Amino acid sequence: MKTAFECMACYLRQTLQVARVSTSDTVLQLTALRQVAKLISQMDMEQTPPENSIPVYRTIAEITGCADPYLEIKKQSNRQALALLPECERQIGAATDPLATALRFAIGGNIIDYGAMHSFDVDAVMARCLKAPFAIDHCEQFLNRARGLARGSRVLYLADNSGEIVYDSLVVSELAAMGLDVTVVVKSGPIINDALLADAKSCGMDKIARVVENGTSCPGTPLESCSPELLQAFKAADLIISKGQGNFETLSEAEAEIFFLLTVKCSVVGAHLAEISNTAPDELSGSGELALFHYIGNQKNG
Repeated sequence: MKTAFECMACYLRQTLQVARVSTSDTVLQLTALRQVAKLISQMDMEQTPPENSIPVYRTIAEITGCADPYLEIKKQSNRQALALLPECERQIGAATDPLATALRFAIGGNIIDYGAMHSFDVDAVMARCLKAPFAIDHCEQFLNRARGLARGSRVLYLADNSGEIVYDSLVVSELAAMGLDVTVVVKSGPIINDALLADAKSCGMDKIARVVENGTSCPGTPLESCSPELLQAFKAADLIISKGQGNFETLSEAEAEIFFLLTVKCSVVGAHLAEISNTAPDELSGSGELALFHYIGNQKNG
């Protein structure tokens, strides 16, 4: 997915938001805005939005001196999700199809995104996610594919944000219980509120799956920049699960079969997803639609 004109205004919004979280010094906040504005004027629009965000966040960090501005917010998100986890597990245990229910919690958890949104009601979203219709519903394809895998088959789960990764653990637990060999991928360095190794460990993900870093500080998975370990795991996977908008934006033209799980929080992402999935654009306005999209290479899939 290429960077759109709308992304440029979004970078400035994010810059002001992050600068204010990073420092109370208004001079530094203004300096960050001006420097990012210069970056935007020279951006390669052929790059994906997450890749273009890397120099944006690097610039903010250099100016403010704060490398991980969302650190405390990430910890809070993890605590909040962990507090809800027992009730989620209870509902999954009582469900007719536990894996399908776990998928809904994981997709609903994708609302925890400080890049795309700065305010949201997690409790309300998690309650809604069990009943809301999917804008793209390839859940049956996913369930059939996962259940058709032999024991020991390799599953690659590309995680997105902190907090959200707690809900991801519900899906990973179900897959591991099926005898599948699950590897969960997190980012190698802080970027927005994306999950790091510490976040994965905080929710016990390392107890139920192998956890690896992708070799980047990009809020997505740009394969050309990822570590050899990640690339090897990507090529060897029997099932690839991609969580969130950033991973979708960087992998939406990849030559691979991927199940994208996301809450659509951006009109640009919604329009692109609608195009490649043959979905009516008005069904993906970017206002919080739930989607589970089975993507096959560069082929459009209805």
